[in-house]
Amino acid sequence: MPYTNSQATPRSDIYALAMQANADFNKLFIADKILPVKSEDVKRGIYMRAKLANAELLNGDALPREAGDAYQRVNRKYDTDTFDAVEYGLESIIDDAYEAEVERFMNIEATEASLLMKSLQISYETRVAAAVMNASTFTATAAAVAYTEANLATINLPADVAAAKLRLLKKGIVPNAIIMSANVFYRIQRSTLMQNQIFGVVPKSASQFTLPGEDDVARALGVDTLFVAKAAYNANQKGQTYSGSFIWSDTYVSVAQIQGGEYQAGGIGRTIQWSKDTTGLFTPETYRSDERRSNVMRVRQHVAEKIIDETAAELITTSYA
Repeated sequence: MPYTNSQATPRSDIYALAMQANADFNKLFIADKILPVKSEDVKRGIYMRAKLANAELLNGDALPREAGDAYQRVNRKYDTDTFDAVEYGLESIIDDAYEAEVERFMNIEATEASLLMKSLQISYETRVAAAVMNASTFTATAAAVAYTEANLATINLPADVAAAKLRLLKKGIVPNAIIMSANVFYRIQRSTLMQNQIFGVVPKSASQFTLPGEDDVARALGVDTLFVAKAAYNANQKGQTYSGSFIWSDTYVSVAQIQGGEYQAGGIGRTIQWSKDTTGLFTPETYRSDERRSNVMRVRQHVAEKIIDETAAELITTSYA
């Protein structure tokens, strides 16, 4: 059943304007690409998944059968897990007098919705980053050489990724993506071995100053997509001087399988969205507050960020400094 609210009006028109206004800003965020959105019509529930051990996913149990004998059987067990969508939201008061004053300059509702959505995106990105770059959930292995400025000539991301791929293949996982912070990427693209992997061994006398792009690195590492996390936030408390910091940590590079759709399709996880209380990943809506002679703009989301397969990614510890 579509979402309705007698007290607040969902604003798909405002959502469209806010998304257009945020077009370049949205490119910085990767959370919904790493944990694709899966809609559910219940706020909390149970889903099933086949885990490596209990489901006997990689067991080679087929044996020869003599006439009249029974066939070998598997003792497959499906695991269950739960989710509980949590609501996040922000509001902004738009005074009638103020709206009348500024309406010749801008659509104040669309502007406020855009700014509120940015704040929610930052919070959402932060939660996904914490879930994905988590050595308590995924196995982390130290890089062969620390990813420091002093080691530019010997940092070996291709070798580190190849080793991580082999670890994943032993678990029946074919990785299709690599995730890293902007800091790590901009260092990697200047590293000698990464450049040699892409351009071939070029002597310094050739004055090779070209830096590989994200697609170049993805192809060289043999994955469909390289996700470079560029989103930033204010690391200081509200009311303090702004201090910009990147959301995604430099501590790890993730080599992962990312899938959307049903849980049985695999991948590291999903953003589970409660569809009966929302109209999309972010829901803008307005309501009237006559005691303030104002309209209230609200943007909210009702989601659970869920890791569904702890075997679907391997972390490389970068020792970035």
